[in-house]
Amino acid sequence: MTRMVRIEELFEADLEAASKVACELIPDVVAALDRLMPHLVSGGSRMTLRRYSMFVDAAAQALTALPARHPDSLPPASVVYLLLRRVSVELPWVAPSVDGLGIVTVLVDRLRGFAGGLPQQCVRPRRDLDVHRFYWFLRSMAEIEHEQESGSPLRRAMTTLDLSSSDVADLMGVKRQAVDKWLLTGPPVDRTPKIGAIAEIADLLRYRLRHGMPAVVARRSAEAYGGRSMLDLIAQDEHEWLRQSVKESFDFTRVA
Repeated sequence: MTRMVRIEELFEADLEAASKVACELIPDVVAALDRLMPHLVSGGSRMTLRRYSMFVDAAAQALTALPARHPDSLPPASVVYLLLRRVSVELPWVAPSVDGLGIVTVLVDRLRGFAGGLPQQCVRPRRDLDVHRFYWFLRSMAEIEHEQESGSPLRRAMTTLDLSSSDVADLMGVKRQAVDKWLLTGPPVDRTPKIGAIAEIADLLRYRLRHGMPAVVARRSAEAYGGRSMLDLIAQDEHEWLRQSVKESFDFTRVA
């Protein structure tokens, strides 16, 4: 039987022990990063970079989803998750080892800093840092992030509505691993109508509301939706009705 791990356990132990606990929680992610990292730091392909981003995202989701003994004393999990995702570029270059353990160690270190207020230990670049490779990595990751946000309707919607892969999986009625695959290779044809509707709703909210508000509005229950939220409607396959409703709400030509 798997032992329940609370997020506070990552704050109470030293970094090495906390990292070991985290690795035991996500052994598949650690194993994938073990295989990936040597290729990435020595000159990986775009697919290698995309897979790195995907596995870091999976690790960040798993760590920030840990239950807490005293959740009110911690920052919101969604905020900590976003902070962990934003430091993904620096992880390979300050990690104590070029493998999954090294990456998870830095993620745990950052988590302890963001949520536990502990001093961060993984802050110095490795001595074997290849500066040219580092700058290539920075540029490539920036390009990939831009592609993800502007080129893919699903990624654009996820960014606008602050959705994780697990959130999208809940909306689509699939497993998180399926969503991660869609982000790499594209969704299957039968899923594109619903994803298109989600993306259009997200775009409408992004263009009409101030920055940060679409994610709030999408999660807010409304009397017009029978006490449900937009995300509730999408999960219940009422996305087409919701899309039309959102379009009409911003169609000012309909106002007499």
